[in-house]
Amino acid sequence: MKAELAAKDRKIISLEGMVAQREREIRGLEAALAAVYGSTTWRLGAPLRLAKGLLGKITHVARREQLAVNEQPSPVARDETKPANYPEWQRARLAQRLAATQPAAALWHHFFTVVIFAAGREGMSDLPATLASLHRQSHRNIEVLIAGAVPELAPELADFSGHRGLFVDPALHPLDLLASPAADRLWRGSHLTFARAGTEFAPDAFALFNAALDRGENASAPDLIICDHDRLDDAGEVTAPSLVPGWDPDFLCEFDYVETAFAASRALVAAQRAGRPDSLHDWLCRIARQPRQPVTRHIAEPLVHIPASIPQPVLQPARPIAGPARAAELPALAIVIPNRNKPELLERCVSFLDFENRFRPEVVIVDNASDEAAVRSLYRGLHTRYGARVVQMDRSFNFSCMINAGVAVTSAPLLLLLNNDVEITAPGLLETAMAHAMRPEVGVIGSRLMYPDGTVQHAGMLLRPGPTEETRVRSEHVLRGAPATADGYLYQLRTIRNYQCVTGALHMMRRDVFDRLGGFDEVAFPVEFGDVDFCLRARRAGYRVIALPLDGVVHRESSTRGRESPPDVVAMRTAAMKVIVERWPEAVADDPCRNPWVEVGEVAQPRFPWSAEAAS
Repeated sequence: MKAELAAKDRKIISLEGMVAQREREIRGLEAALAAVYGSTTWRLGAPLRLAKGLLGKITHVARREQLAVNEQPSPVARDETKPANYPEWQRARLAQRLAATQPAAALWHHFFTVVIFAAGREGMSDLPATLASLHRQSHRNIEVLIAGAVPELAPELADFSGHRGLFVDPALHPLDLLASPAADRLWRGSHLTFARAGTEFAPDAFALFNAALDRGENASAPDLIICDHDRLDDAGEVTAPSLVPGWDPDFLCEFDYVETAFAASRALVAAQRAGRPDSLHDWLCRIARQPRQPVTRHIAEPLVHIPASIPQPVLQPARPIAGPARAAELPALAIVIPNRNKPELLERCVSFLDFENRFRPEVVIVDNASDEAAVRSLYRGLHTRYGARVVQMDRSFNFSCMINAGVAVTSAPLLLLLNNDVEITAPGLLETAMAHAMRPEVGVIGSRLMYPDGTVQHAGMLLRPGPTEETRVRSEHVLRGAPATADGYLYQLRTIRNYQCVTGALHMMRRDVFDRLGGFDEVAFPVEFGDVDFCLRARRAGYRVIALPLDGVVHRESSTRGRESPPDVVAMRTAAMKVIVERWPEAVADDPCRNPWVEVGEVAQPRFPWSAEAAS
């Protein structure tokens, strides 16, 4: 009880400090208004109601932030530390950040240009709210450039002399800044961000952007920063949170999950000029389609509040991958399948070879001491029908060694590493994966896998630290158990996504990728986590690891080895986890594909801090 009271006291003190800071800002604004009221210009006829409206707009966000202090406790008993909904959580997070933020004199004060735009003059009616939020920034090395005609602004609202100035260009189209070198003279900042009129920035938005650019002496500063964002409803309340993953170029091309919540360096703008883009999303997609991606940083805080009048982005059809049109033009595909007994599983696994495939298969089965007569008979049949070869490995089970041995006897330029408990139930799926595998920037391809009952088994993997010394890392399957009809949060189950790793039950890649990485690590990862390590090495080498939302791939998980873990398997797993944590500490501690406020690992539905079962 004492600990709870102390925590509440600290929260009250923090909120009181925040309110005092806001009250000082409001008193300063009132003093500025008083000076305006006494000015000659004002006496000559500027309407008083304009200034009153200005004060209301400038203090609007401050009042909204103070709701956390003014709200009365609910008569229904509940956990006071757990927010009831997104707006309450967002206010609490903002209060925590403002209370924790200390002046960082050591940080370089990067210069940001904020471009405000709207569709026509009427769209500029919400401009005061955006300017007010910029006046309230704790980081003030900002200039404002308004693209388009604007209504008359009160002097206080237009006065950015305490920043780096406000400029208006009625003839400027905002996309010209991304297309024409001649437009470089119009903005002076080192970084550029865009905001539709009516967008509001959290008070610490540019302070956090600035901090994100200082990565230490041995790290490259990002050229592109993205952040979480949300919508403002008609009442000015935050809603519809977009708590996004880090930079995901494949996802972005299908769904504009970034919107205007980004800041780009001047160097990136200069490097990406190729005519005027159709939209900001189109410009970002041009970057996403480049084989070499910029250094990026994700700020997992909702810093940008987009007005309700701006339509939500919609899911775009996947852009077709250019590939060979005829079967003769497709490369051969080496298919490596580790197996021990279980002939019924293997028969289902290779049934896709009876489809009218557009590739020439090179089938290799790596056998681990099978002793069933039915398996030997099946091997003979597969050799007769498909030319399948069998590599014998009569030793203790070592999955990584079996994969390496199977690949070593093949020659096809593309590889499919396939568990014997995976079934491909529809034609054309492997051709889709092959088209992506031939993209030079892609290293490893996985797929959405379904349980036989139609629920999701795998759609990508996320890493996080484990809870104990024996379980030092958790590799979690995304939305395991979700129904087949589920889209997932931000279309996670319907779009191509980049992950740090995908399950080794189905890996496709080019042979040159496998050879460059040196195959699977047979020593450190004989049974588990070899797929995780391989994917992390691929990303370190500059390749993408992607999961495709394929329909029709079934995984009867652990059907060969079973789900029980005898002591020797537990010991190997613990040892493998230790190597992963020591070899890949940053990947485990801070998975860039995971938003810390959204729990999607090993759960059927996403969980948030305000959910009934909150994100951990």
